[in-house]
Amino acid sequence: MSKNLLLLVAGVVIGFAVGFLITNSVTKPAAPAAAAARAPSEGSAGPLGPEQVGGELPPGHPEVNGGGAASAGAGSAASTSAEAQAAMDKADRAPKDFQAQLEAGRVFYGLRDYAKAVLYLERALAIKGNDFDALVLMGNAKYDAQDFAAAEGFYARALAVKPGSPDVQTDLGNTYFNRGDYDRAIAAYRKSVAQDPNHVNSWRNIAAAAFQKGDKASAAEAVEQLSRLSPQSEELPAYRQKLSQMP
Repeated sequence: MSKNLLLLVAGVVIGFAVGFLITNSVTKPAAPAAAAARAPSEGSAGPLGPEQVGGELPPGHPEVNGGGAASAGAGSAASTSAEAQAAMDKADRAPKDFQAQLEAGRVFYGLRDYAKAVLYLERALAIKGNDFDALVLMGNAKYDAQDFAAAEGFYARALAVKPGSPDVQTDLGNTYFNRGDYDRAIAAYRKSVAQDPNHVNSWRNIAAAAFQKGDKASAAEAVEQLSRLSPQSEELPAYRQKLSQMP
């Protein structure tokens, strides 16, 4: 965006650009919080950050075509993907095979067919209701389908199974952020940094949520931590400017 169209509007344009960057700076593409179902599914794209739903997607992330239980491409994945056909066939032939249901859910999630991903993950969770990987992947599918309330429930269940997961704790915070509940978002992110003080995404998200609610103290703390942990972060210049403008 040009910042120097006319001297009379330069200040307005700069202010808009800064505000836009602040709003669009939560959970960047390379964030570790974007690991779907963590260890067993490291090859999968994870849930989008708050600013990415309906906006620019991180590299390699399946496209999200609007809200609802599935994308506009849903229904075509099984007919166009040999991997999906194989995973679906294996899962359908062995409906009591937990690993087959989980793998089918993972495959369909990667193909952005969230309705089918949820179907197989529901089967998996009916077999092992407290499986951490299945719960996280279900949370991811609900999150990318923009069902943030449902995603919250699955992330919370996953954290009950494995409390020491700052990535999932950050994902949980993002469900609050997307619903405008910045107090609960910040509380979730702070639990993450309590587990891992160097968790860059959580500090980034604390800053973004703090700016949204006008919490200068929390924003300043988060900007200081980001400056220490990730001095090259592209958000920092805008964050510092925004911080300087806060009363």
